[in-house]
Amino acid sequence: MHKALIPFLALATIVPLLLAPPTSRADAAEVAPPADDETLIYVIREGRMLGAAVGHWIAINDKTVARLKSDKHAVIRAKAGLITLNLANSGVPVFSVAIDDRPGETVYLKWRLGDREMTELDEAAAAKFLRKTKPMDPIEAPSPNAEEILVLINLSRLGFDLMQPASKAIAPDDEHGVITIFRRKEADKIDLGVWNEHGFVGTLGANEAVSIAVPPGTHFFLAGNVGTTLLKAEVAAGKRYYAWLDYGKMLGRVRLTPVSSSQSGELQGWLKKTKQVELIPQAVTNRIREREEIVTDFLRLAIERANSGAADFTLLGSDDAHLH
Repeated sequence: MHKALIPFLALATIVPLLLAPPTSRADAAEVAPPADDETLIYVIREGRMLGAAVGHWIAINDKTVARLKSDKHAVIRAKAGLITLNLANSGVPVFSVAIDDRPGETVYLKWRLGDREMTELDEAAAAKFLRKTKPMDPIEAPSPNAEEILVLINLSRLGFDLMQPASKAIAPDDEHGVITIFRRKEADKIDLGVWNEHGFVGTLGANEAVSIAVPPGTHFFLAGNVGTTLLKAEVAAGKRYYAWLDYGKMLGRVRLTPVSSSQSGELQGWLKKTKQVELIPQAVTNRIREREEIVTDFLRLAIERANSGAADFTLLGSDDAHLH
């Protein structure tokens, strides 16, 4: 088996969104209101003693546009429409949010190191924090956002409610095998997205599982957090296959690990603790589809690299087929 970790360099190969480059300004007091086709975004970092010296980068879509340090704020002017904002440090996304379709609006976001979420403030509340923080100096020029794919892989972290309890069980038949990807109890506060070559499969929280019926042949599955993991599945009709989406607590790396038929007893114990979920069809909006296209393009390139021997993957095959 190959360990599945696609190099970060591959992330830079994705075609960027066709948006006007966002810009940041140093002094919030001098920033003009947003135009009718713009969204103005203030990102405020509330100070705390722990980690005060740690700086973060702010990205909008495929561009890194500002720095953010403790007790400071950044002001970003972006083209209204599809906006994915993320904070990152040392190549790792620490927070992300969608700010879609808010033309002519000013958005105030407050964050503190260690928080898993940003708080959106109204203008009056934001003014108090802006008085207490200093504006960041603008960066010389936007640069590529190397974390964009890792952010988009995990769509639910952007604030989208995409999953629901599964309405029915999915069974293999003469024309399909079924692959079930499940998580155990690790990292119960972190959602992880699952993809295949056709697009977004779903998001899994701790002790959740998603099943998909596929025709016989080769299929690829992708997940990511710190780096990405790629699973190559050789599927036969009438069979069930299982892969465990493992989250490494130390570094936050994830791995799709096949469960072999020899582990069927242990597997049943794991599955008893999981609940099946499925994608909410009406939750998949056009803005979700636009993001989905970016990740799917990345996955297609990853598959090409895997097939040429340039990228590693984990193999799920005949030894991993289950009858039940």
